[in-house]
Amino acid sequence: MQLLKKTGLISAAIVLTILLAGWLFIKVSAARNATVYAQQWSDNGVCVIKTYVPHYGNGMAHNIVRALSTASYFRVYHKDGSMLESTEWVLDMHEDGILDHARWASHRAIYPTDMGYEGWTLPQCA
Repeated sequence: MQLLKKTGLISAAIVLTILLAGWLFIKVSAARNATVYAQQWSDNGVCVIKTYVPHYGNGMAHNIVRALSTASYFRVYHKDGSMLESTEWVLDMHEDGILDHARWASHRAIYPTDMGYEGWTLPQCA
C-alpha cells in the first residue's frame, strides 16, 4: 500500500513538472517572438515604455497558455537600452495594452490592467 502511494505521488510530481516546463517554454517562446505594439517616450526623452504583444503559437497547449496569460505586457527602457521595469512575469494581474496604451504621467510610467491603472515611479526617468 505504501509503495502504491509513493508511486502515485512520484507520478503526479513528474506530470506537474512536465506541465510546468511546457508552460515556461511556451511563455519564453512567446516573449522571444513578441512584437512591439506601441511605445511612448517620456517627456524628457530619457525613457521609453513599450507595449509588447506575445505570439503564443498554435496548438492546444499554446491556446491554454494564451487563455491563462495576458494579451500584452509592458517594459520600460532607459535610453541607453537597459530595461528598468517589466510586467512580463506578473501573474496576478492582466494587462491590456491593445485597447489602451501605456503612457507617462508626471514622470510615472502607467499601464492599463483589468483592475485600473498601475505603474512605476522611476527616478532614472525624471
